[in-house]
Amino acid sequence: MAKKRTANATTSGNGQAETTSGYFRKFFAENPKLLKKRSNAVVLAKWLADHPGAKEVPSAVKQGLANIKSVLRSRKRRRRKARAETSAAAPVPTAAPVTRPKASSLETLEDQIDDCLTFAKDLDREELDEVIRTLRRARNTVVWKMGQ
Repeated sequence: MAKKRTANATTSGNGQAETTSGYFRKFFAENPKLLKKRSNAVVLAKWLADHPGAKEVPSAVKQGLANIKSVLRSRKRRRRKARAETSAAAPVPTAAPVTRPKASSLETLEDQIDDCLTFAKDLDREELDEVIRTLRRARNTVVWKMGQ
């Protein structure tokens, strides 16, 4: 049975009717970066350029564009999720490369630990003796890491 031509269908080069969704699917296949954009101005301008008989974009075409963008984005999310699940099932490498934090970050951390240490001493040296010892150990570890 032949496809009915509707108001939002145009003819392609082979004489068959092309639906609005088919037009936008092909457009987004050629321009996948536009699928991420929120604005549809570029896409609708292209539609108007490709349809010289139309003075403005009909609401049915706008709705078709919104639907196709939604469908294509949803499929892309599903593919990403499936890839993540398959890579999560892959064996994890045993020896991960060791990354060293930046020296400026370690200096900032040392300063913050010093501030905490001073504050703990000012509050109550005897009562917070264990906390003070722990903070000293933490500061010494940070200083040691900066020296590496």
